Amino acid sequence: MQLPQSALSIQDALALHQQGRLEEAAQIYQSVLVADPQNFDALHLAGVLRHQQGQSVGALRLVAAALRVQPGSLEALTNLGVILDALERHEEALVAFEHLLATHGRDATVLYNRGNALKKLGRQAEALASYEEALGLAPDHVDALYNRGNTLSALDRHTEALADYDGVLTLCPEHVQAHNRRANALAALERHEDALAAYDAALAIAPTNAEVLSNRSVTLLKLDRREEALESCERALQLLPNYTGALYNRGNVLLTLMRLDEAADSYQQVLACEPQHCRAWNNLGLTRFVQKRYAEAIEAYDRVLAIEPNHLEALHNRANALGGLKAYDEALEACDKVLSLAADHIDTLNTRGVILGKLERHEEALESYDRALALMPDRADIATNRGTTLLDLGRLDEALSGFEAVLARDPDNVTALINCGNALVKLRRLSEAIETCDRALARDPQNAIGWTNRGVALTLLDRYEEALRCHDEALTHYPDEVIGHVNRGNTLTCMARMEEALVSYDKAIALSPEHVDAHFNSAVARLCLGDFERGWTQYEYRWKRKGVAWRPWEFKQPVWRGDEDINGKTMLLLAEQGLGDTINFVRYAPLLVARGAKVILGVQTPLKELACTVPGISGVITDGDRLPAFDLHCPMLGLPIAFKTDLATIPASVPYLRPYQERIDRWRSRLPQHGRMRVGIVWAGNGAHLNDRHRSIALERFGAILSIPDIDFVSVQKDVSDTQAALLDAHGVAQLGQHFEDFADTAAVMAMLDLLIAVDTSVAHLAGAMGKAVALLLPFSPDWRWLLHRTDSPWYPTMRLFRQPAVGDWDTPLEHLRQELGDAVRRRSRAE
Repeated sequence: MQLPQSALSIQDALALHQQGRLEEAAQIYQSVLVADPQNFDALHLAGVLRHQQGQSVGALRLVAAALRVQPGSLEALTNLGVILDALERHEEALVAFEHLLATHGRDATVLYNRGNALKKLGRQAEALASYEEALGLAPDHVDALYNRGNTLSALDRHTEALADYDGVLTLCPEHVQAHNRRANALAALERHEDALAAYDAALAIAPTNAEVLSNRSVTLLKLDRREEALESCERALQLLPNYTGALYNRGNVLLTLMRLDEAADSYQQVLACEPQHCRAWNNLGLTRFVQKRYAEAIEAYDRVLAIEPNHLEALHNRANALGGLKAYDEALEACDKVLSLAADHIDTLNTRGVILGKLERHEEALESYDRALALMPDRADIATNRGTTLLDLGRLDEALSGFEAVLARDPDNVTALINCGNALVKLRRLSEAIETCDRALARDPQNAIGWTNRGVALTLLDRYEEALRCHDEALTHYPDEVIGHVNRGNTLTCMARMEEALVSYDKAIALSPEHVDAHFNSAVARLCLGDFERGWTQYEYRWKRKGVAWRPWEFKQPVWRGDEDINGKTMLLLAEQGLGDTINFVRYAPLLVARGAKVILGVQTPLKELACTVPGISGVITDGDRLPAFDLHCPMLGLPIAFKTDLATIPASVPYLRPYQERIDRWRSRLPQHGRMRVGIVWAGNGAHLNDRHRSIALERFGAILSIPDIDFVSVQKDVSDTQAALLDAHGVAQLGQHFEDFADTAAVMAMLDLLIAVDTSVAHLAGAMGKAVALLLPFSPDWRWLLHRTDSPWYPTMRLFRQPAVGDWDTPLEHLRQELGDAVRRRSRAE
């Protein structure tokens, strides 16, 4: 039987259709429909063709018309559902497939397409069941097997997904997307070498597949083959210049390569195409964060949160950026918001600990780190941060143990090695600290912190030239490392190279304008050089320093800064640092009295009785005493800036401290009564002082001086060991200092001495404040108030300075002093 012409035409069109000659096939379908508008095959196949051409709306119209001709056509109903699904009308598509299954029974193709609709509706488990039912009917249904693998991957069941992709490749070895998705599953299982081989297998079939090239770059990045990863992205983008997946991955690679401007440009290209791309906004924020453009980083994170308000990663990253802006309270609030959404968000617990540390809430920081480590005990970065918090709390041995535990698991962890070295420095285990820094630098030779920490340890060993080389090496690798400039300045200060030290501190301040240690150490250097105008101003940063035992007082009464008229006002003048500082600066009290103020001194207990002798004051209090009424207060070391003191205007009228006669009478009989020159001696200061190893002198080194004849030496040293007492006895030195109850006793004995030989201690200040002759022995790099190179002191007119000519050289000033003392004895003998 001869077929109708329309049927022949449909056969011709279908052959062209199957050959991919769609335009020619479409013309024939159209000619049939002109002649026969109700031709089911022409309507149906023309609809399928339109759908293949991406014209799904027109396709839907044609297939719907075909179904009006043959309402029960299984194939047409199936294609209707497929087209609805393509138009993202997934619920309608699902209804169509359910209807087909209800009316036509279980069909593999319908079940497969039903699975696709369910998958797009996010109903993954139901989609999986539909694919499995399809495969039960048609085990070799490649598309069902492939999409079941995709669904399993979406459910993070990657091992099962691999089996399906392998099944697809058994049936269709050149199925490029099966190779691609198989590689994705391997990557998700962190089998990155296997994943790379799978991507390469796909590219062997389709070398110009941009998606595979882009995905491959992600795996190469995981393998730390960053340049190859970048090259894979570039190949993808040569094929598809606006391919956002490749642009995004390119940005990620460039970010790890620290090519930050290029990374930002890649993310911005993504966002030009897809303004709602949350990951691109987030990573643009990360790029700006690394560039320290924190405000721009926050803007990027806010764009993410405008799209997805509970985006945990963006919320967490925003907290870090707020920390970068030093908006620590806001950063803490941001962390707490993340934790309100996900209480066990480990990275946020870690960041929260860092922020709490910045707020000096170290105990809370420790708690946050402990919560994080309870969830993930092997996180080395969190354990290291916990160790730094223990350092801040002064729990040095615990901190060291924490760093050592990290290194036991990961001996090459550079951050842990550097922090371990820092702990060893604080414990003054300096040789071990240097060895640990060397281990870190062997692994990361360009690590600036490792180099400068090594310099700190060498400085504490007085190996200054080596230390300088370390700081310079650090700054060669990272010129903007603030602490490197500060540490370099500190080393130069130890070498008494104050002008050079100031250059380093100034560089640190240029990089970090409010860096407390840079300002304070700069102040010390300036004061040592006699630059009081700038020195006193920067010295105000002392209140912000960590680890100092004194803090500013919080009174409702204002601080006097020199501008306010104090006539008739009560001024509370407060000690703030050491005993010597109090003795040194209490000299300003009579100046306040002269301006009409009623002055009350707040001093340390050992100075209370002696401070009562300051001319004109109205009272003295000490720790534990009831606070009197007052109008203004001022810390003692704030007085020079209030009085605008410079070298020429130092108030140097002495004495301003005096002994009590009854104390003199009490001590007189205990002094030698030979009629010879009486010389007091103090060889050591407070052992807790940071610079005590430089300023104190071993008593044994005074042997030549103590052997000078015709001098009665008197020890006014408070703390004396048994060995030292025996040495003093051997030289016939009267030992009185051990028996002093307070500085009023010291002053009484001092009044009966002709000279005090002392290292830089409070007793030397007392002698100077009493107008007694003082021979002060100073280290090569002295305390700031002794200035440089001078043999006299503008603070104490009766004081002579005997300086080390080089670090550690006490022999030279001691010999100089011995000669002068011998000459003085001889002059005294001749005079008598």
